[in-house]
Amino acid sequence: MVDGWLEGLSVAQLAERIIESNPALLGFACYRSNMERAIETIDLVRARHPAVFSVAGGYGPTFHTNDFLDAGFTAVVRGEGEVPMRMLAEHVFFDAHALKEIPGVSYSDAGVHHHNHEAAPKLPMDDLPDPARDTLALTVARRSLVHVQTARGCQASCTFCSIVAFERVGGGSTWRQRGINRIVDELEHLTELGATHFKLIDDSLIEPPRDAAWCTAFADEIERRGLRLRMRGSIRADRASEEVVSELARAGFFAFSCGIENFSESALRRMAKRADVGQNLAALDTFRKHGIYVQAGHILFDDHTTLAELDDNLVLMRRYDWTISKGIFTEMYAAAGTNFTRRLLKRGELEVDADVLGNTRYRVRDPHAAQVYATLKRWHKQHSAVYDKAIDPLSAPKALSDQELALFHELSVALRRVDIEFFGELLELAQNTGDPARLEQRCEELLKAEIARTEPWYSRFDQRMNHAYATAGLVYDADDNPFLC
Repeated sequence: MVDGWLEGLSVAQLAERIIESNPALLGFACYRSNMERAIETIDLVRARHPAVFSVAGGYGPTFHTNDFLDAGFTAVVRGEGEVPMRMLAEHVFFDAHALKEIPGVSYSDAGVHHHNHEAAPKLPMDDLPDPARDTLALTVARRSLVHVQTARGCQASCTFCSIVAFERVGGGSTWRQRGINRIVDELEHLTELGATHFKLIDDSLIEPPRDAAWCTAFADEIERRGLRLRMRGSIRADRASEEVVSELARAGFFAFSCGIENFSESALRRMAKRADVGQNLAALDTFRKHGIYVQAGHILFDDHTTLAELDDNLVLMRRYDWTISKGIFTEMYAAAGTNFTRRLLKRGELEVDADVLGNTRYRVRDPHAAQVYATLKRWHKQHSAVYDKAIDPLSAPKALSDQELALFHELSVALRRVDIEFFGELLELAQNTGDPARLEQRCEELLKAEIARTEPWYSRFDQRMNHAYATAGLVYDADDNPFLC
């Protein structure tokens, strides 16, 4: 098993590692962020090893199946991969199972793409073995968190989310879990191997039948075994009650990502979010009460965004400026397979970028909101590298001490406050300028003036950030943001 990201390999280096191993079966796990790299890598591998049976799976190949087959992959797994990959291995090594018999698989034959209609089955999670840990030593050495999965899927139905779309590929329940003993068994085993910090990579940690009582039982089992764990997870705002969060804090959670998404009721309804603004604020207050760092997922713009909604967000962004965020500008991503994207396609409002796999664009309808969108996006692009580096130790996150966490959190808050200040100036301009052409000119003037005015501040901030990295012994080597096009 080779983790190209964890090892910091370039596409060429990764391809060389694969070629040297002379595999008969080669599999890629692909998300939106590494689809292009996977395709670039397979091009290099097939040039020197044309007979290799290559398969791609994950979110990217599931929703861009034909693109991966056109790129030269022998097969694509749509949906969950445990059963299809075992059958593909038996096909390659024992000549068992014709490709047309393997559920969830797409393949090419004489230039024609075939998509097996039977879905890949979802196995009970307690029946799955613990994952291979080939890269554990490197993960710990790099101070990355060790990934553990306790559940798959989510029971919400947000219009923009790929999670539910992915779960629907296989049918059946959109959320299922492992038992507490199986989870804690794996955590205990990993601590014996030297791991101390864990990222629970569940799409949504707390879904029925998990509740406050489950959280208590989970924390009790961890305490009973004498484990001292540091964990990060993902939780929905409508699940983050006082009873739930307090027990998860007792279990060892120090950070959560939470999809707040918006501070405007009308925007939340458009997204089909289960939580309202009141529940969002209550969740954030609860996290802060228990000293938990929270990366608040935010979607500021979509096609129907208004100035009134932007003002709602500005007011509460100022109140909750301590949340961790990757820059002020965010937009709803039109991911393949989602309800949001289907709606745009139906209306003929989706523009596909032929040069970037999976990238799509749409128009913000309100002309004043659209100008705020365009200007704020240019502001974000000016500073995107700084944003990504500043919050990476908190959002990735790294295995940091309390003092190191506080240091990077202080930096992220300082950065966010400068962002919010510019957002406020820009929004005030939009609210007080009626003519769209005049607004465009005034926004351009403001953008140039603020970039020039804040340049010394950003330069000093970069020095502070580099000093923090050196103090903590961290190295930043993340890719550029693939969603900022």
